[in-house]
Amino acid sequence: TCNGTTAQRWTVGTDGTLRANGKCMDVTSAGTANGTKIQLWDCNGTGAQVWQYNTADSTLRNPASNRCLDVTGNSSADGTRLQIWDCFAGANQRWTLP
Repeated sequence: TCNGTTAQRWTVGTDGTLRANGKCMDVTSAGTANGTKIQLWDCNGTGAQVWQYNTADSTLRNPASNRCLDVTGNSSADGTRLQIWDCFAGANQRWTLP
């Protein structure tokens, strides 16, 4: 649930990163397979931390994996994990950037 805390305040870096709490959104272990989990990690300039926003369908693509940021199981429950998955622009892959 949105609560306005710094843990929920994301910024878009000029380097293609998405940042919160001084860390970057990161594909775990630089994985490329469907279902690879997303984590916060120290920003390190790797491809696992680069995201490209597609304004046509509001998806966020990680070019290193060529997969999109995806809400696991299309859930809206608090604590639901994020992952990468083949891009299909479903509701669980559409994002609004700050």
